[in-house]
Amino acid sequence: MECRLPDITVHYEAFGEGRPLIVLPGWPDDGRVPADYLEPVFEGRAGWRRIYLDLPGRGLTRGEPWITSNDDVLRILLDVIDRIVPAERFVLAGHSAGAYLARAVLARRSIMVDGLLQVVPVVDPNETDEMHPERVIIQSDPTLVDRMEAELGHERAAAFARTMVVQDADIYDRFKALLPGIDRRDQAFLDCLDENVSFSVDPPPAPFVRPALFVLGRQDPVVGYRTALDLMDHYPRATIAVLDRAGHVLPWEQPAVFKALVMDWLDRVEEWSPGTHAPV
Repeated sequence: MECRLPDITVHYEAFGEGRPLIVLPGWPDDGRVPADYLEPVFEGRAGWRRIYLDLPGRGLTRGEPWITSNDDVLRILLDVIDRIVPAERFVLAGHSAGAYLARAVLARRSIMVDGLLQVVPVVDPNETDEMHPERVIIQSDPTLVDRMEAELGHERAAAFARTMVVQDADIYDRFKALLPGIDRRDQAFLDCLDENVSFSVDPPPAPFVRPALFVLGRQDPVVGYRTALDLMDHYPRATIAVLDRAGHVLPWEQPAVFKALVMDWLDRVEEWSPGTHAPV
């Protein structure tokens, strides 16, 4: 599906009917990555319209030359939301860097947002690696690492292996199936945007009193978990879960616990505003 704005066309995929859940992918992923772990949560669960966006330079959305900062990306995202869910309440989810962007949307559209999901979120984009846990491997599989290197090449295999606390063939096979979408990215475009963020998202303008969920990996060397704990006073209806045996690919390393947490969050969102999208 496409959302046509005057200067850019943004691609997205939507599944189901009902309350809109807008999902923002991480860096440099397309929308298929969060869909891979979120869609199983909705098997047999009606009442939700899941909208997975391809942000500029990723997936099927082009990185237009006039886009020179993540501030531009945020403006585009707000325009897209206003087009695809006009005057309608919605729920936000974000993965990694997409979680930071989701909080930026929340700061500007909080009156319309009924819930927030943060999956291994970036909290401070300027945070140094020294603030994150050291890389560890809890479950190793040298045979799998050899296979990854043979199929992906040393550099890409090493980069993925660094994110894995659990070296598991099923996790790798799911990642490999997502590579065609990830490889559509415009790397030169993204390199220009990488550190170009001028907006701040924390704390929110006012405490977010609707249901939220922060899911973090205890062994995540990419974004860590400690800084996220400092946000909790601003999210009085938040569950925060720091999962052992989980790094930056937490939804695939701990799928059962992740699904249970998200199901509980969806229950809480539905309970908070049952059967209505009317502003409060």
